[in-house]
Amino acid sequence: MTLEGAQGKVIVDGKISNPFVTSRGFRQGDGLSATLFNLVLHKALKNLELSNKTLDRMTQICAYADDILVTARSLPALEAIRAEISREAGRVGLVINPDKTKYMRFSASPSRRSVKGATINGVTYEGVTEFIYLGTLISNDNSVGKEIQRRI
Repeated sequence: MTLEGAQGKVIVDGKISNPFVTSRGFRQGDGLSATLFNLVLHKALKNLELSNKTLDRMTQICAYADDILVTARSLPALEAIRAEISREAGRVGLVINPDKTKYMRFSASPSRRSVKGATINGVTYEGVTEFIYLGTLISNDNSVGKEIQRRI
């Protein structure tokens, strides 16, 4: 109902187009868009949880809104869970964006904290030493010092 009769205009080179009717999709910023996205993403992750035993001590998923954190104890385990997430997301019309996906390796040994990316199922993901998840800085050395300084 919020989209019935919705119209849009486009600005190109400072000129506004004539109005046109939008008959598919949601307007950017529409509250309904975020709600439906979260419902669909939840369904995909719930299907993943119910469909297999991949989620165990070797791999875990933490999801909040559109942020998903996947932890795995090995690259083969990460490859397996990435394939399953992709499959379940595809079933509900979602696609993983490799440009927004990062790879970070944790280890107690500094020499094993590789910063190079990882190629998983034919897609290469950028390697990082830190990232922000749900507003908190996470680093591959498990140090909280940078996060404390950032908050101060």
